[in-house]
Amino acid sequence: MYWKNETHHYSSPSIALHWAMVLLVVAAYATAESRELFAQDGPQRTGLATAHACAGLAVFVLVFARLALRTGPRPAIVPPPSRLQARLALAMHVLLYAFLIAMPLLGWLLASAEGTAITLGAFQLPALVPPDRALAQIAEEVHEGVATAGYALVGGHAGAALVHHYLLRDDALARMLPRRTRRHRPRHGAED
Repeated sequence: MYWKNETHHYSSPSIALHWAMVLLVVAAYATAESRELFAQDGPQRTGLATAHACAGLAVFVLVFARLALRTGPRPAIVPPPSRLQARLALAMHVLLYAFLIAMPLLGWLLASAEGTAITLGAFQLPALVPPDRALAQIAEEVHEGVATAGYALVGGHAGAALVHHYLLRDDALARMLPRRTRRHRPRHGAED
């Protein structure tokens, strides 16, 4: 396990947090989109709403861990990207981090304005605002609008990683993939 970023590869904690957050964002979207399949007051919809809130809160906590890990030097991309590509990548990362912070906060604000308590086991989040129908409506519209923009952000980020890997043939994606743990083994019949 590699605890610090290396010249051309991210640390194991950075990689683990990145892919955990990918799974959590997918879970947040999946639980939000699939709620519509069930009755308004049904237990399935309530369970999905709880799972959605848990995924969102986990993203909110982990995004700050990711930001803390980004304070050190980042692995260089080989071959180096153009200045324009580097600026676009920086802009994409700033927008992604803003999205990963804003969405859980908007969800928390929405739940608070609706008068819905967010409970995680024995722990309950404090309400950000008192119940307010008008604010809840606004928060819901903004939350849904930012979620729609999030599809483009996440898709753009994933698409850029694939372009770097398959078309530009640099190591931008490889820096965030787990290292191979198996050592090279000689083929059958080859001498040791």
